[in-house]
Formats: sequence, C-alpha cells, structure tokens
Amino acid sequence: MRIAIATTSGFHLRHLARELIASGHEVAYLTYLPPFRNRRDGIPAVHARSYFWRLLPWSAAALFRHAHRLQARGVQKLFRRADALYAVDLPPCDIFIGLSALADASARAAREKYRAKIVIERGSRHVASQNELLVAGGGQRLSAHYVARELTSYERADYIALPSDHAVESFVERGFARQRLFKNSYGVDLARFAPTPRPPGPARLLFVGQWSHRKGCDVLAEVLRRNPDLHLTHIGTAHDLSFPALPNFTTLGHKPHPELHAEMARRHMLLLPSREDGFGMVLTEALATGLPVIGSTRTGAPDLRELIANRESVIVVPPADAGALATAIRRMENFIARQPEDRAILTEKDKSNLSWAAYARRYSAFLHAIV
Repeated sequence: MRIAIATTSGFHLRHLARELIASGHEVAYLTYLPPFRNRRDGIPAVHARSYFWRLLPWSAAALFRHAHRLQARGVQKLFRRADALYAVDLPPCDIFIGLSALADASARAAREKYRAKIVIERGSRHVASQNELLVAGGGQRLSAHYVARELTSYERADYIALPSDHAVESFVERGFARQRLFKNSYGVDLARFAPTPRPPGPARLLFVGQWSHRKGCDVLAEVLRRNPDLHLTHIGTAHDLSFPALPNFTTLGHKPHPELHAEMARRHMLLLPSREDGFGMVLTEALATGLPVIGSTRTGAPDLRELIANRESVIVVPPADAGALATAIRRMENFIARQPEDRAILTEKDKSNLSWAAYARRYSAFLHAIV
C-alpha cells in the first residue's frame, strides 16, 4: 500500500512510519526535520522527505526548546508553508495521513491528485472541547488561527485517528459519526524504557511535561502544600504557571529520553492529573520502567488500565481534584509496598500490546479495511 505521512517534528507518526516501512508498505514521510533527525528516528533516507532547508528559519527554531518566542511567532507560518510544499511535492498515495492543523492543502492534493483516503491524526480532544477545558481551568485560550486550521483539517478527513476514548467522545459530542473515528492507543519504546529495581526509601513522586494549567500542575502544587511529607520532582519546562516555592518540590528541566529513564528509575510513581491530555505517552513509558501511574480521566490512563493485566498499577482520578489525587497517592503507596523489588509491572502480553509494532499493526489493519 502506498502511504504518505505529512507531519512536523514527527511526534508519534515517526514511530508509525518506521513500523509501516518495516512491514513492507511503500511509505513517503514528509517532515520539516533535517535528514539526520529522520535517520535517528529510524526512517531510511529513501522514505524520508526533509523540507528543513526550504522552511528556514522556522524549521531551525522548532529544533530548539528554548526558542519559545520565535516558535510562537513562526509556528503559523511554518505550518502554512510546510502544508503548501507538501501539497506540491506529494507522491502518489492510496492513503494520506496528515497531522491535524497542518494538513489542509496537502490533504486536498492527496484526494484530488490520487483519490487517496484522508486520515487526519489528532493527538488530543476536539479542538473546541480542548479550548473550553483550557480556559475553564485558567489556561491560555488557543489562537484563533490554530483553531481554524484544526477545524479545516477535520473537514478534509475521511477518518480521524485518536489515541484515547475520551478524545473519541469529544468528537462524537460534536456530531462526528463513530465510524469516522479510529482509536489507537500509543505505543512505547520497550528497549529504551526497561524495568528498573524499586529504589529504597519513602515514595518519591514524578511529573513529566510542561508545568501548566492544562496538565493540572496547580493541583499538584496544592497537594504538595497539604502534604509536606510528599516530594515531587518535575521534568520539563514551565509554561503558564510559576514553579511553587516549596521545599518538597524540585524541577530538573528538560531531559532527553536516556536521562528520563534514569530519573524514572529513581522515583516510585508518576502523576498526570491533566485537565486535558489526548493520551500522555509518559504514562506508558513509566509503566514500562516499573512505575505505577495516577492519571486523570482526560488522559490515556483509563485506556491503559484496560490494556494491561495488573490494573492496580493504574489509578484513574477526576481532573483538577486535589483531594482525590492525594487519596490516590496514599493508595498507590500501599500498592508499591506490596510489589516485588524488580518492579516488572508489564507482562509479556502487555508488552506485545503496548509496543510500537503493535500500534502499527492495528493501524495497518485499519488502513486495509478502509481501502
């Protein structure tokens, strides 16, 4: 099958491309990342189409995590220009998979030139629902330009691919037929995130992601204020919230995956109390490392709980509820105390279901069905 994948920095689509190529599909992977990044992500040069040089300076700014202002000013132009270039250069395809908010002209070109089926990849809830939840939780409203591009990409779609049940429901609530929605929970790199022994001492908590209203970090700070015996380590950057000046809080900044795994090995549980989060791949990475997780109903935690054998290792809580989160932490402390030292939470069957290869197999079966 001929498949074109149009993306920006890759996200989960780099894993999908790699696995579809390995299974024998004819894949063209279009991205603004430079060739060395595509090689590092496992995309052979014959399949990768890099638009890095043609999209300067915005493509270069996107590589640097500390160039937030430049990224914010340039992201609109980057998406629009990338989409236009992909549309012109799009190779023949039976299936076009495009990242939401990016795919407009490129999706139209796939349909008009090749009569391809259009699958739009949305990593979160319907953008209108996402916007409502962000504003209600004290976060920043999404830009009108971004919202408009999101909505346009939905209009282009024959199908929309989503990572969690709550994301699917947000589209159904806005009139999308379930037959147009394909749910496929994200995978995990099992070689990179291997089980680690349980560290000694009292339970140490971990949060990975932007320190923001969206991720429920104000709720995390409130739990720490009420429970001074708990200690939370943050990995990531600050967004629209200031870090709490508390003795039981530490931030380590951004960490690449090898260092992230090492930090996970030093902690006992991972928290993700997001107000809105399409899935949260860090949940699966934590489970693979041996950390049980607490996630809100608006993350992938409910989906993961149904996918693994040891369901006690995933506790689901309401978003923005400090009391429920604190209770769940105490409950998880008891669970941890009963677990073996090796912390091998996932069974071999779990690993088979949660691998990126399994993610791609489910995707491939879906693509065969719609073609």
